[in-house]
Amino acid sequence: MSVPISLAASQRRARYVRAHRWLAAHEFLPVLALLLLVLLFFFQIGARDLISSHEARAAQNAQRMLDTGAWGLPVLYDGQRDLQKPPGYYWLVAAAGALNGGYVSPLVARLPAALAAVAVVLLVYGFLRREGYATGALVAAVALATANHFVAIGRTARIDVPLTCAVAVALVCFYRAATREAASGYTVASGFAVGVAILLKGPIGLALVGAVAVAFLIVERIRLPLTTALLGTSIVALVAGPWFVWANHETGGAFVRVFFWHHNVARFMGESEVLAAHPWWYYGPRGTFAFLPWTLPLVPLMVWAAHAGLWRESRPFRFGVVWCVVMIAVLSASRFKRADYLLPALPGAAIALGCTAQHWLASRERARSVRLAKWAFGALAFGALAVWPVMWFVVEPAEAARQEKKPFAEAIRAHAPAPQTVVLFRTESHLLAYHLGPPLRTLVEWGDLRDALAPAGPHTVVMPPEFVAEAARLTGRKLVPVADLADFVPVRPPRPLVCLRTEE
Repeated sequence: MSVPISLAASQRRARYVRAHRWLAAHEFLPVLALLLLVLLFFFQIGARDLISSHEARAAQNAQRMLDTGAWGLPVLYDGQRDLQKPPGYYWLVAAAGALNGGYVSPLVARLPAALAAVAVVLLVYGFLRREGYATGALVAAVALATANHFVAIGRTARIDVPLTCAVAVALVCFYRAATREAASGYTVASGFAVGVAILLKGPIGLALVGAVAVAFLIVERIRLPLTTALLGTSIVALVAGPWFVWANHETGGAFVRVFFWHHNVARFMGESEVLAAHPWWYYGPRGTFAFLPWTLPLVPLMVWAAHAGLWRESRPFRFGVVWCVVMIAVLSASRFKRADYLLPALPGAAIALGCTAQHWLASRERARSVRLAKWAFGALAFGALAVWPVMWFVVEPAEAARQEKKPFAEAIRAHAPAPQTVVLFRTESHLLAYHLGPPLRTLVEWGDLRDALAPAGPHTVVMPPEFVAEAARLTGRKLVPVADLADFVPVRPPRPLVCLRTEE
């Protein structure tokens, strides 16, 4: 005997309410999750020195903007234009520095990334709540906020998390525009966010959003009105276009050659001599690691979703899957790959996980299954959080000590106080340059070094130790070592450097 449709629907509704009763009874959970979110991304982010080249470049570019008032092109302390990236992230750091009395500290340099990470988590939570996924919103937000690589990069002064935020805003607004009437406001917001993504990292922002948007329209069989497409495209051009046109004119065409060709086309094709290429499957294992510990429930839940027909039932689920899969496919097409580039795909994975978790809970007929799922979720969240005290007090300080350059820079400036120029020869240590401060000169060719050391008077030069003997021979100057980087760090530095002064 078949069960009447009304009775079957009533039973499903009862199971659904029972599955989510624990969330309603614990309304403090979202507040607690928000507090943990702030702790994860902001605890001690200013307590350690800048570490990577990316962080030091961001600090230099932003500080130069504040010191000179020239916010157009990023410029490093040695006076060279930094054309690797558009200035979007450096503008954010400089704005934070202006609120800090005009000084870019490590906290200031990392603040835009940490704020962007929190914004992405809240956006994912709000998106799923509005789509009717109360429990799914909490699961997705907690998963994204505690995914190991998302947290790690969100605590550093890198562009990838603000890019993820801009991409996520663009896609969520696009979703609203494509699935609702009177969507011109969402179209404008989506186009503006894409323009911001381009100003942060260039055409990859448009490629990621555009690919996901087109794929989603195909999957949903939605025909986007021409006026909507033109409006969104126009907003993107108005936000990002003027700076790119101006920058290329200001640099005499060098911006196109350096940024677009070398740092985009050559990277994509794997033609760069200094960047390692990776196989197409690289993001499979890297993505699995980046989303830990939530990869563990994600895989079996995706298998369940395929068998349960969730693809047909849930549009937000399809959106999350398309978001994640298409982005990974786009990024995999590039020969040059980095784990950090995966970050814009993680919100899509979190959305898919949240949708699947809620539907799985609603399908459980026994309350015991729901209780076990709740404890499993709590155990994974606790495990993800338990890692971070070790990161805060052991791993991050150890890495900061290994990369430490400040004491070495102070020793150099003790021999060559500003405004004396320090020459950096055949070394690209942005962190050292940040602590030295201007004036600096960066040289690569032997002839340029000879000319720089030719004038009378003492000169200060920093170089790898293997070049010291050749430098003395070619320049004809006696070079006296006055400081060695190895004396200022607890372990052997990965790239040894020595400071030398010329004598008559």
